[in-house]
Amino acid sequence: MPEDTMIVRPFRGVRYDTTESNDLSDLIAPPYDIISEDRQEELYARSEHNFVRVELPRGLGEARYAEAACRLRGWLADGVLTRELKPAFYVLEQEFVADGRTWHRRGLFCLVRLPEATGGHVLSHEGTLPEPKADRLLLTRSCRAMTSPIMVMSGDQDGRLLELLGHVRGGPTAEARDPDGTTHRLWVVPEHSEDADYAGAVGGGPLYIADGHHRYETAVTYRDEMRDQFPEARADAAFHYALCLVNSARDDGLRVFPTHRLVSGLDETARQNLRGCMERYFDVHQQPLASDAAVDLSWLDEHQVGKPVFAAYAGEGRFCRLRAKDEAVPSTSRVVDRLDVSILHARLIDPTLAGTGCDMNSDGRVSHDSEAAGPTRRGARLTYATDAAQAVRAVDRGDYDFAFFLRPTRVSEVMAAARAGERMPGKSTYFYPKIPAGLVLSDASEEPI
Repeated sequence: MPEDTMIVRPFRGVRYDTTESNDLSDLIAPPYDIISEDRQEELYARSEHNFVRVELPRGLGEARYAEAACRLRGWLADGVLTRELKPAFYVLEQEFVADGRTWHRRGLFCLVRLPEATGGHVLSHEGTLPEPKADRLLLTRSCRAMTSPIMVMSGDQDGRLLELLGHVRGGPTAEARDPDGTTHRLWVVPEHSEDADYAGAVGGGPLYIADGHHRYETAVTYRDEMRDQFPEARADAAFHYALCLVNSARDDGLRVFPTHRLVSGLDETARQNLRGCMERYFDVHQQPLASDAAVDLSWLDEHQVGKPVFAAYAGEGRFCRLRAKDEAVPSTSRVVDRLDVSILHARLIDPTLAGTGCDMNSDGRVSHDSEAAGPTRRGARLTYATDAAQAVRAVDRGDYDFAFFLRPTRVSEVMAAARAGERMPGKSTYFYPKIPAGLVLSDASEEPI
């Protein structure tokens, strides 16, 4: 495709030197937003060159960002990290276990040109918060690099991208294994290699953000700042691009996990109101808990797509299967308002936390923030969990009053919401596995890519 219309470009990536060993297991780190304090300490102890020291450095205040930048420059000077001599693409394969079977997912590390305005060739489905964006912006300014990628999806209608990603030849350049058992394999594919027309396969987009909305908005803000500082910079200056991992939406390894909801701090009146809302809007059926060691929710998937259904658990070893009645589903044409997660919030969670009863959100609209819409009744609290068994145990211990379990949001629903310019409720998707930081990073200076 013509050079000036390409949205995907190869680049001279920065990555760990693999001359002596291609095993990066002790060097990569999870994305910054899922690293707990305990995990951060464990990663620091694992290796003096673990990438957490750049991605999420210890310390307080802005000095930690300068420390991260100093560490990055030092590793480059010492040869711990090296920069590719010529532009390349990077193919990542992730092998992991989910739903009782082994999956393989492949994606493309590349640079994606940042759109000039909202509604361009990169589409989002999720709202963002100012604090994470401020944090990532300070890190990007200090390092003048994108230290971790944005995960995006290509519609890939003809399957060409998926086909090309499957044609990578030879053994991987680098490999790493996570504590959760996920294996990551990285291939370096020179720009002009056979079967490397990735830019042509992606075409002009659009690309759909799967994970990394805060990093994406940070990249746009940083790009605008750098334009002001370097008004004479070339069109191919690195700051005009974002480091992305592009996946094909046709890849059956593109797994989305549900994020379940837990509610606590409800008084007896709130509990009764919640049960009343269940009876009003849902057909309620008891479902016994088979085992608290491995909670099986596969029976939720047996229900028809487009007919909202989820489960509630209040202890005593019994689930309530909640299947939405017609009056629970709004007549709106908005994609987001008809999702399972939206109806759960609009009909049960938001009214319960606000203490308003079933009449709140009568139009079926939901909050797009991470918290419930409107004021929260005193003491009531909403928490999230991805592990169903842990959520059940938390309710049994009395830590929470109710747990609500969802089916996964489908990739097609994510893309439809993004095309419509709609925002899904917070924590609607959990793409698994996450993309580690430290496999490859990109320059974000005023120099050409």
